[in-house]
Amino acid sequence: MDSGGAGAGRCVGRLVAELARLREAAGTPPLRQMADAVRPAPRGRRAGGRPVSTSTLGAWLSGDTVCAEEREKVFLELVAHLEREARRRQDRRRTDGLTGARGYAFLAAEQWRRLLADVHTERAAGARGGRPRTRDREPGTVPTGPVTLPPPPADFAGRAAEVADVLAHLDPDRAYAEDAPAVVVSAVAGMGGVGKTALALHAAHQAQRRGWFPGGAVHADLRGYSTQEPVSAGAVADRLLRAMGVPARKLPGTEDGALDAWQRLLHELAARGTPLLVVLDNVHGTGRYGALLPGAPHRALLTSRQALTSLPAHRVTLGPLPPREAVTVLDTALRAGDTQDTRCAADPAGALELAELCGRLPLALRVTAALLRADPGLPLAAHADLLREARDRLDALALDEDDAEGRPLAVRASLDLSYRRLPEAPARALRLLATAPGPDVSTATAAVLLDLPHHRARRHLADLSRHHLLTRTHLPMPDLPAQDAERWSLHDLVRLYAVEKAERTGAEDGAPSGAGAALDEVRAAARRLDDHCTTLTAAADACLRQGGPGLPDAVPPAPSAARPWAFAGPAQALAWLNTERGNLVALVAAAREQGRPRTALTVTLDLQRYLESHWHGVDAYRCGTHALEAARLLAPADLAAALCFLGNACRLTGRLDEAVARLGEAVRVATEAGRPRAASAALHNLGLVHALRGDLAEAESVHREDARLSRDSGDPQGEAMALVALAELLRRRGEPMAATEALVRAARLYRACPGDRSGSGTGMVALTHARTLLHGGRAPSPRAALTLLAWAVRVFRQAGDRAKVAVASLEIGKAYWTLCPACHGSAALRWTREGLALAETGTDERLTALGLYQLGSFQAKSGDRAAARPLLERAVAACAADVHDPELARAARSTLAHLGKPKKPLLCDGSQPGAPDPASGPDLAFVEALARGEPPEHTVALYDPVWSALTAPVAAPDTTDPPGSDTTGPE
Repeated sequence: MDSGGAGAGRCVGRLVAELARLREAAGTPPLRQMADAVRPAPRGRRAGGRPVSTSTLGAWLSGDTVCAEEREKVFLELVAHLEREARRRQDRRRTDGLTGARGYAFLAAEQWRRLLADVHTERAAGARGGRPRTRDREPGTVPTGPVTLPPPPADFAGRAAEVADVLAHLDPDRAYAEDAPAVVVSAVAGMGGVGKTALALHAAHQAQRRGWFPGGAVHADLRGYSTQEPVSAGAVADRLLRAMGVPARKLPGTEDGALDAWQRLLHELAARGTPLLVVLDNVHGTGRYGALLPGAPHRALLTSRQALTSLPAHRVTLGPLPPREAVTVLDTALRAGDTQDTRCAADPAGALELAELCGRLPLALRVTAALLRADPGLPLAAHADLLREARDRLDALALDEDDAEGRPLAVRASLDLSYRRLPEAPARALRLLATAPGPDVSTATAAVLLDLPHHRARRHLADLSRHHLLTRTHLPMPDLPAQDAERWSLHDLVRLYAVEKAERTGAEDGAPSGAGAALDEVRAAARRLDDHCTTLTAAADACLRQGGPGLPDAVPPAPSAARPWAFAGPAQALAWLNTERGNLVALVAAAREQGRPRTALTVTLDLQRYLESHWHGVDAYRCGTHALEAARLLAPADLAAALCFLGNACRLTGRLDEAVARLGEAVRVATEAGRPRAASAALHNLGLVHALRGDLAEAESVHREDARLSRDSGDPQGEAMALVALAELLRRRGEPMAATEALVRAARLYRACPGDRSGSGTGMVALTHARTLLHGGRAPSPRAALTLLAWAVRVFRQAGDRAKVAVASLEIGKAYWTLCPACHGSAALRWTREGLALAETGTDERLTALGLYQLGSFQAKSGDRAAARPLLERAVAACAADVHDPELARAARSTLAHLGKPKKPLLCDGSQPGAPDPASGPDLAFVEALARGEPPEHTVALYDPVWSALTAPVAAPDTTDPPGSDTTGPE
């Protein structure tokens, strides 16, 4: 049997709260799914006894019952299942770049066992916190004081972790340290409409039903956010005294007297051992309300739209509901009054869309449910259409009636009550912040928008956060300055409301030019944001291009007046781009839509290297689409650059037919505009697309034309890029000597021109030549290839190019395996795993499939079939779904089909005994040190023409101008 009880003690509260947090981190899976996860196998029972039912799980999660000791293993299986789901969700969020979300702090299994043991000890002792029991009595055995709580919300749902947290702190038997404050307060805070009052009343009624407060439970609405005058502390004390049954003739005639009488009553109840619960709703500022708060053993429960930081309170801050809980709230409200409304069950996708359009805000969900109840034949999708138009959404989220406390059932009216309490400076900050595109802003960006020094801007941001109109997060990114790591975001409905206010401020005050002045202020803020983002994006791009260590003898870049160096180095520039990517993509779209085409195009082109090298192909395509529309309003050279960018984004996202069309148009426009370098960049990308389509002859023709055009126009970097691409084609066609000749010239061009300070171009030379040495049709030269690949990994890491690091890492794995799988199989597996892990963080499905196949193939040849099978199955599935590579698909299917056949043991053939001969290439310690960027203890000569070209002393630097901004193609 599971231990049961009417109430939850301190340890039970901790266990329930931790379970609720873990379940939320796992995506709030339904009880049935959780029960299935711990159901016994068909052939016998699991350790721990019978399977757990959904009703038992629900009781465990609510604290109504506690897992019995003999079922501890079942409980721990449930915890392990939820932890696996939570880790998967966190991994997906990291892959998607959602770095601002706070992760769940996982407990060790021993910590869960200790929590359970503490609960069982607490239950066995029959006491909580070391004091005599004051609750869990049989109904009717103890006199109960007055209860003036409003009825519990009938449609309350979700918030299990928050309810458990509040109840754990309302527990009158909770033990507190001797130096703890005498006043024990729980403050439920959050924005308007988030469900603070509903949660407080739900918890208060649960506490009362458990017999925790024989002294009674009283409630007062302080009207802190009402259109009416707030209630004074003395008036509240008078009301509470009357609620407690004090005769009118004994009530003091002054407010101070009422407060004194209230405190005397609290002391009397404490002396009799009858704790009282005081619920103060809608508190705005503490002020004299502190005199209303009771001391131990009483409890107070406050709700406020402010953080109430001056109170020594335990705070429970509410945000929007998780998606599943939001749908549950909508469904519960829709079926209120015993209606048999099944629309949510029949259309779960429509219900989820409605919940998102409501911002997962309980007030908006209740309003939507009421509107749907009034029209039982309306499908959820049709109502979603009404809400989808953002400009009308606040109008649609309103009812012509009030709630039980007399407040209007409308999201806009609820936000009005908070907005009216703001001083003008924070109100202006809210209006301008809402006009910024993107999911959040940093403190530094907010200061630019508000045109204020950082310290003053942050003061207003903190004020808005205390009113729960902004949400503050801090990213754990040591490379970022504090003003960039501190982030501020608005709820979607708050943003819509604030944008309305930004457009109407001034006109509402009756000033003839008020609306125009307000719009002028918004436009000025947009211009400041444009300047800020274009400057920093250009600086970050320049830092990534030129700020890396590059080659040992590279000349460090000098600061430029036109593009000031705003970052300490490539790591900081990359951290800023990773953090601001969503905002910059949103800025491109907003600038194009709002008639600022130059901003849209400039930011897009400066993001090119970053988006491509970090596999943000979807964002690149989105930016390219907007940039093309913007460029059609600008000069032909701008149009050519935008077409080239979009064509390359099409290549990255697999839209090869569109890529050919866009890049062909880019070549034509650039040629007609007399921009040979822009035409060369488009030709380069066009050749890559033809190679992906399997048309090697056309690809070779395009790359040769690209090399000729770059040479004729005096663009050595463009010519080097063309030669590297041409060498890869020659390698694939079985012409290793011609490929090597092209790479030697490319290496010399890269070394001589100042446009490759990051070293990425020389890295591509090394990578391509290593492939030639391994797969070029001659006898493989794995040691020489390893040296070149280690060089490539080093320069790609310095350039921050994750995509190319992944490719080079996989090639190192191949080189080690080719060298000797018996001697170097572990190194081959290690480098392949590193390459696959990087590939899986990107959007190149073919590279991921290649990594899966390579690792699975190596595992199979090593005899580890159990590890090989899932890798090969994933590779086959990827080839079938997303990857157009028939050769890779055939190889993966063949290896998988032959997996069950016996394999010969891996044996060294004796060709690599002992220490390597220096004449045959460098030793492997040198290779590993080179790849890590560490200075090796010694170097060994490698007799290879491309290596010699890469490492020979650099001639006098070219004094011609570096390639201009027209050259938008990648290395």
